[in-house]
Amino acid sequence: MATTAEIKEKLEELIQPLLEAQGAELVDLEFSRSRRGRSVLRLFVDRPGGGITLDDIARVSRLVGGLLDVYDLIPESYHLEVSSPGLTRELKSLRDYQRYIGRLVRITTHSALEGKQVFRGILQGLEDDAVCLQEGEAVYRLPLPEVAKARLDLDLKNNLKGDKDLS
Repeated sequence: MATTAEIKEKLEELIQPLLEAQGAELVDLEFSRSRRGRSVLRLFVDRPGGGITLDDIARVSRLVGGLLDVYDLIPESYHLEVSSPGLTRELKSLRDYQRYIGRLVRITTHSALEGKQVFRGILQGLEDDAVCLQEGEAVYRLPLPEVAKARLDLDLKNNLKGDKDLS
């Protein structure tokens, strides 16, 4: 029986070209096996630059479901979930850190750096295996191995200031 890691790798190789042909990209793939019940395959998809729609997600779900039926890479019964990674998506790849330069991010480190463990600021990019983040006047260089979690963040306070009529 193939390991979970082997199945994930084969699934990514199979699904990625299909998504690219649809003008979409695979942001993340999660596969978890269950001892009881069904295993779960979760795909997080988006369009380059954002803007994936529910119709896009439904189409990807049908296409991927059909492809998986043909190739039968998952030996047990499973449940397929396809969704958008959301507005506060996690930054997982080096490409993500480059793609979202200039965006507000929230980064949690494994241990305290410069007296803190949670940083929230504008992503400046990567430099010498460190994430550069501007928080107010301070610029932090957070070594990638120290980053426990990084995700896009929303500045609701400033985003809502310009909206006079919220009805």
